[in-house]
Amino acid sequence: MDTATRTDHSSRPLSAGSMCVHWTTPAPTPAGPLTASPSLATAYHQDLDDIAPTRYGRWGHDGAEALEGALGALDGGLSVVFNSGMAAISAVLMSLLKPGQVFVVGGDTYYETQQIADQLRERGVHIRVLTDVAAQLADAVEGARLVLLESPTNPLMGIHDLRECARLVHHAGALLAVDNSVSSPLGQRPLDLGADLVITSDAKIVGGHNDIILGHVTIRDPELDSTLRNWRHLHGTIPSAFDSWLTQRSIGSLEMRVERQSANAAALTHLLAGREEVTHLRWPGWQEDPGYAVASRQMLRGGGLLAFQLPGRAHLHRFLRASRLIIPATSYGGLQTMANDIATWPHIKVPPGYVRISCGCETTTDLTDDVLHALDAAL
Repeated sequence: MDTATRTDHSSRPLSAGSMCVHWTTPAPTPAGPLTASPSLATAYHQDLDDIAPTRYGRWGHDGAEALEGALGALDGGLSVVFNSGMAAISAVLMSLLKPGQVFVVGGDTYYETQQIADQLRERGVHIRVLTDVAAQLADAVEGARLVLLESPTNPLMGIHDLRECARLVHHAGALLAVDNSVSSPLGQRPLDLGADLVITSDAKIVGGHNDIILGHVTIRDPELDSTLRNWRHLHGTIPSAFDSWLTQRSIGSLEMRVERQSANAAALTHLLAGREEVTHLRWPGWQEDPGYAVASRQMLRGGGLLAFQLPGRAHLHRFLRASRLIIPATSYGGLQTMANDIATWPHIKVPPGYVRISCGCETTTDLTDDVLHALDAAL
């Protein structure tokens, strides 16, 4: 092999899966450790010769910076990490919106995002809530400062055309933020679709083990990056060194987990689509899904979440009790398959029996056999 061939190979961009694995490994040092360890220091020696920068744990630390490098590489921008997904959303909304400005938010975004919008309204920000994003966005964005959408939506799995939304938002001179928690960076890259900011709750798919509370925002504009870092600096919303390390370690298996979760969701969708008692089935990777045409253009994978309707709450609870593998739980994106009885959420108006399933990493045949048994037992 000649030198030119070797050079071309070494400069070829790594795939997302390879980046996930190798971002968990620190830069090599002679006889140094292969794996990273958390540095728990919050105070640092001050350099009296003024050569090294003055540091303090709330301003930034090695663990947060290493994690930001990994997340930025996956999202395709500059990442800023926060101590929860809601802290990330709050930082975007509170740092970018001032009294008198207009904030446009999808009515199907996460309900606590809408609660923050209510607080912003009390502080003089004009709020426009979209009940139909596709039909209303072009008019609602006029004069706006910021638009926040979620796609796919949690928990009903709605899909918005992010590229078209970005076109409309930018034509009006506004910024577009996208909540990407349901997809993760390996399921969708909103910055490549025209978004200005992408917000992710890493407690879900990125962390993937139901033991981390963390979130991040990724942007490409250095001024927005500086604005968010200054907000985090002043408001103390940086994640701990341990949580940053734990999240970075989890990223090493992210692609494998997302691929298995997506494969399990595809298999369950195929099974559920053939059941008479199952209606209103939604999964972005399913060709019969109402959002499939758009999802297939903008998503890299269908993801591990799906939703569907069973005939009533009692029927749903019989199904869940009969399952050996599905755990009734409030979150999503973890190793275990989990289900959430959506009708118990007071802000979402769905018929009793509507359920969100977060597919885990169980062996696919075990999961489908278990669900088939539970469906039959619930009849």
